[in-house]
Amino acid sequence: MNINNPLETIQTSFHTALGAVSEFTSLLQAPQKLTNYLTQIQQQPEQWFQDLAGKGKSMEQDMTSFCKNYFCGGSKPSTYPKYIERADGQAFNQPYEIKGTKMYGFVVEGSMAKLQEICDKYLNDPNNGEIEYRPATNYLILTFNKIDSLSSIYPPDYDKGTVFEEEAIFWMLTVVGRKVGPFFIADRLAWFMPYLYVNNSPILVSGREVYGFFKQLGTFKIPDLDQQPDLLTVDTLVFKEFSPTSKSLDARLLEVQRLSTGEQHPDIKTWDTFEQAAKAIASLLFDNDEITIPGLQLPLNLLEYLLGRIVPLVTLKQIRDVENSKKACYQALIESPMQLQTFYGGKLFGFNNFGDQFQLKINNFASQPIVQDLGLGQGYAPGSESVNIPVKLGFVLNFDFTLKDGKTVWEAKGK
Repeated sequence: MNINNPLETIQTSFHTALGAVSEFTSLLQAPQKLTNYLTQIQQQPEQWFQDLAGKGKSMEQDMTSFCKNYFCGGSKPSTYPKYIERADGQAFNQPYEIKGTKMYGFVVEGSMAKLQEICDKYLNDPNNGEIEYRPATNYLILTFNKIDSLSSIYPPDYDKGTVFEEEAIFWMLTVVGRKVGPFFIADRLAWFMPYLYVNNSPILVSGREVYGFFKQLGTFKIPDLDQQPDLLTVDTLVFKEFSPTSKSLDARLLEVQRLSTGEQHPDIKTWDTFEQAAKAIASLLFDNDEITIPGLQLPLNLLEYLLGRIVPLVTLKQIRDVENSKKACYQALIESPMQLQTFYGGKLFGFNNFGDQFQLKINNFASQPIVQDLGLGQGYAPGSESVNIPVKLGFVLNFDFTLKDGKTVWEAKGK
C-alpha cells in the first residue's frame, strides 16, 4: 500500500475492514481457533493485515459481480451486428489521432453545489447510484482549441483523410466512486464536459454518436500561436427565450478578452514539457498540488493523475426513443481515455493579479443556461443579458493526442 496515495489508503482500509468482519464471523462459528489466531497476530502482524485486505478485496469483487449479474441484467452481449459503412458517413470509426492541438485555457470559478447538480442530472441519476460522480473542485477550465487534423487510426475511415477542428469546451473534474453503506469509496478521476461547441458536422456527429459527447455547432475566433490572445469568441444557434413563437438566431455566446498585461511574476514562464506545465498549473491552483475529495475531507494528489499523460473523460451517451420521445432507447455512461502523444510546448499568460488579465463574457440565452448551470458569476441577476466573469489563470498548450476506444461503465436495461 502506498501511504502517500489517499485513495489507495482508503481502499485498503475498507478491504481490511471487510476481511476483519469475515474473520470475526468465522471465529464466532469456531471459537476454538481463537488461541491460534491470536498467536498468528502477535508473530506476523503485517502478514495478518495483508491477508485481511486480500480477503476483503476478494469479497468486494464477489459482491460487485453478484450485483451486476443479478440486479443489473448481467453482462452485455459479446457480439453486435456489423456497422454498415457509408462513403459519406460522418460518424468516423474510432480511435482517433489528433495532431497540432493549440489549446488556450482559462480557469474560472463555479459553484460546488451547482456542479454537483450537473453530476446528479447527467451521471448519477441515470445509473441510480451504481456509480457516483462528485465535483472534485469548483474550478472549471474553458478551452478554445484549434486542431490541425483529426483522423481515424484504422480503415476504412483512415483512408478518407483528415478534418480541421475548432472547438470550445467547459471542463469539470469529477471524483468517481461508489457508495458502500454510509461510505463513499473514491476510485478514480474523470473529466466531464457540460458544454462543448465544434465547427463542423463530422466532428459533431462522431463525438455524439460514438462517444456520447453532447456537441453543438459553432463558429469561432481562435488565434494562432504567433498571434496575441486578445479576443477569443464562440457564436452558435440560440433561442433568446422559449415560447411557441420564438425563432432561433445565430448570436455571440462567449468571448474571452485580454484586458491588460499586468505585473510579471517568476512563475510566468514558458514550458518545454508536459510535466512542467502540469506541475505549474496544479501548484498555482491548489495548495501542495492537492485537492480535497468532497464529503471525505481527504487530500488527493492531482499531479499523480496529470503526470500519467492520460486524461479520462466521462459522457452520458443516449438516443431518444422513436416511439416515446420522453424515453431513451439507449442510455449508457462511457469513460474514454485521451492519451497525450507529443508535447511541443506551452506558456502561462497570467494568474490572479500577475501577468495578462482576462475576462470571460457570457451572453444569456434560454437555450444556453451556462451561467446558471455552472454557478458562474457571483451576484448574477436572472434576466441579465450578459455576465462578466474574472479569469483566475490563463495558459496555452501545443500537443498531439489520441482519443482511444471508450468503455461502457454502466448501461440501462433494454425494453
